[in-house]
Amino acid sequence: MDLQIANGVQAHIQTTNKFKTVLIEYKFRTLYEPETATARTLLKNILVTNTKKYASQKALDNQMSWLYGASLSSGSQRYGDQHVVTFRLNVVNDRYIGGDDHLLEEAFSFLREIIHHPNVENKKFHQKTFDREKINLKHYFGSLNDDKSRYAVMKLNQLLFKGTKQRYLGMGSEEYLDEITSQSLYQTYQSMIESDTVDVLVSGDVSLKRIDEILKKESLQDRQALLEFPFVTLPTRDIVEKVEEVSEVIQGKLLLGFHSPAYYNESTYFAGIVFNGLFGGFPHSKLFQNVREKESLAYSASSFMDFIRGTMVVQTGIAFDKKDQVEEIVLEQLEAMKKGDFSDLLFVQTKDMLINHYNQNDDSQSGSLSKVYSNRILRGKDFSDDEWLAGVSQVTKEEVMNLAGQLTLQALFFLKGEELPNA
Repeated sequence: MDLQIANGVQAHIQTTNKFKTVLIEYKFRTLYEPETATARTLLKNILVTNTKKYASQKALDNQMSWLYGASLSSGSQRYGDQHVVTFRLNVVNDRYIGGDDHLLEEAFSFLREIIHHPNVENKKFHQKTFDREKINLKHYFGSLNDDKSRYAVMKLNQLLFKGTKQRYLGMGSEEYLDEITSQSLYQTYQSMIESDTVDVLVSGDVSLKRIDEILKKESLQDRQALLEFPFVTLPTRDIVEKVEEVSEVIQGKLLLGFHSPAYYNESTYFAGIVFNGLFGGFPHSKLFQNVREKESLAYSASSFMDFIRGTMVVQTGIAFDKKDQVEEIVLEQLEAMKKGDFSDLLFVQTKDMLINHYNQNDDSQSGSLSKVYSNRILRGKDFSDDEWLAGVSQVTKEEVMNLAGQLTLQALFFLKGEELPNA
């Protein structure tokens, strides 16, 4: 059920008796800009560290303990050309505890304290908190290069989206961090509170009337709703962009990036899901079986499709001298998919695994609520489980073949170790 709180501020209530907790999320959404995303990432870290009322981490932790061990977290995520900051509180349902039938109201009040009453003085964030969290974020940005698999993915993304803001991480970039001050961050905070499109999501065994009464106390005011879908079109090129780097790695990282026609709100979406499952999404897929198992050319081989930005990435871990062979066989397997070179048994097995994986999301309260939100911003409407399951079940072999034929290689990144001199 949906509730309108104000213009541009809406609540989505998922009533379920599957969980003994109530999950509350406030999601703030605006257009993605790397500079702003960097500040918003720092902001979401600071806001869950302390507040005006709970001026220390210890005071904040004590309040969560008083709320029967509630858990508080924040996150930032890019959805195509939009950026979302989330504040999340998970609290035990007061149906299951004795003597406190106002716990849900107290949980909302606590989360509002986090969002609306930051530790600010003279329009600046508490300096000691600001300095500490800024250093922590700088260290985190620096650590990203230490994970070589993640580093390779970042480098491929830079090649795929060269010359556009999509080349940056969803959380922003270290290059914009130094210029942020405690005063400029407060301005970012004000903009988020006053201008972002806001979705309040609630999941649990709750009364709609009770939630409605609680949300009437929300102080978020009218704003212009962000109604556009966040989809991004990859800038395509005729010549494949290829880059090799040498680093201290014991295993090569070969990544191939493709343009894909499959988008979340298009008819190609379900064909894309099934294609990816067949091509590189599961242990029985073509990449795993042929590149890794049959030819023993890779330690790992998989594919991932981004249905918001129209890309597919093939990721492999290989010996340094196998790069050309692996590239060739990956493209051979794509050609095989175009020709329908996969068995009916594999086709059915892939659909079954996709459906099982989808159903497992309902066993997670956060996963289930995430589906609600994704459908809202990527489809503009609710999308039932039955519709999704039917969509996968009805995909034909010809649709998968047609999709495979529209995938075009755009970029390649290879990270290898230094060649050892001959003894």
